[in-house]
Amino acid sequence: MAGPRTPLLRPDRYFREHDGSPPLAHAAAVVAVVTVAVAAGMAVFLDQFAAALDTTVTVDNPAYPGDAFCEDGTFDRTPSGCGEPKTVERNLGAMVVEELSWLPPASVVLVPLWWLWHTTVLYGAGRAAGGSGNFAEIAAVAGWGMAPSLLRLVAVLGFTVRQLRSVSVPADPESAIAVLQSAIVGVEVVGLIAVLLVGVWAGAIRAYGLADAHGIPVPTAATVVAGLTLVGFVFELA
Repeated sequence: MAGPRTPLLRPDRYFREHDGSPPLAHAAAVVAVVTVAVAAGMAVFLDQFAAALDTTVTVDNPAYPGDAFCEDGTFDRTPSGCGEPKTVERNLGAMVVEELSWLPPASVVLVPLWWLWHTTVLYGAGRAAGGSGNFAEIAAVAGWGMAPSLLRLVAVLGFTVRQLRSVSVPADPESAIAVLQSAIVGVEVVGLIAVLLVGVWAGAIRAYGLADAHGIPVPTAATVVAGLTLVGFVFELA
């Protein structure tokens, strides 16, 4: 009977079948999927946020040089742009999204770096516990351990998008922001529940993977992973 093809449901059997050396390419593919999903999720959130915050604000016109130049009178020729209006109206949602547009591309770099960080921490902690696994084996374990984070992404993004689509935003910018804040007030609770579920699921994958890769008892690996997960929870709540 063939063993499981992923460690998502039976991590003990999966890592045992691979004798502590799961294919690194498979884990790298998982990280790639998570990376694309996070980038796409952020793009969807920004798009929905811009659509929800569909109100205008009056801002300084960047094409207008300023009163110091246009009303000074010391220039022989009127500076270019002085005929432009001093202020213009802009869509507030589009402005916010413009400021945060770096998030999706940044995640393409940050998620793989997070994988490297997880690998380094698991490798060092396993070694400190008397393990003997190599870095590539632990990278495979850490990569698969990131797969459950997709559950959190789907839960939080789905809740947020549903809430954003359910509200009617007033024209006043301050009131509009207050309405949106009230609409997504429950996202913290959803996120916390998702964090707990993902922590347990990912913890099981990492514990069995760490035990097989490092050649240490499962209880020892579980203790190491639990300690690291607890530290992660503290940072989540901080």
